[in-house]
Amino acid sequence: MTGKTLVAFYTKGGASGKYAEAIADALKSKGIPVDLFDLRGRKPDVSNYENVVVGTGVRMFMVYWKWRRVLRQKSLKEKRLFMFLSSGMAINEPDKAVEKFLKPLVEKYMLKPQSLISFPGILPAKWAKSEKDMNAFKPELAKEWALAISEKMA
Repeated sequence: MTGKTLVAFYTKGGASGKYAEAIADALKSKGIPVDLFDLRGRKPDVSNYENVVVGTGVRMFMVYWKWRRVLRQKSLKEKRLFMFLSSGMAINEPDKAVEKFLKPLVEKYMLKPQSLISFPGILPAKWAKSEKDMNAFKPELAKEWALAISEKMA
């Protein structure tokens, strides 16, 4: 059995929250105790957790600033860290989304995440260029990732 896990997220359009829920459910299915935390309110104290999964959305080519508050906690460096985001860019270029949005923050805060991933966001209809864009949101991708990272939490 692993230590307690925090799955913290910030969302405005809803995609990151739904991905966080899928991640939490998948980890729980592996017997991992999980607290799901919405960052719209206060900032969680990560010191009580062995594993921390943090995720956010992207809007106007920026991750949400409230999400960054979690990354600033010094005790985060002592945790098994896993990071995700949801964005429109991840529909066609998930690796590019990781490079553009997550890796600079990893470097800025000198973090050592065990895994970084991006999931397709929910695009407003006016920005969708194709049927693929409209149907890109797939919570099962987050579940698959959570099952894979659960092996690193043992």
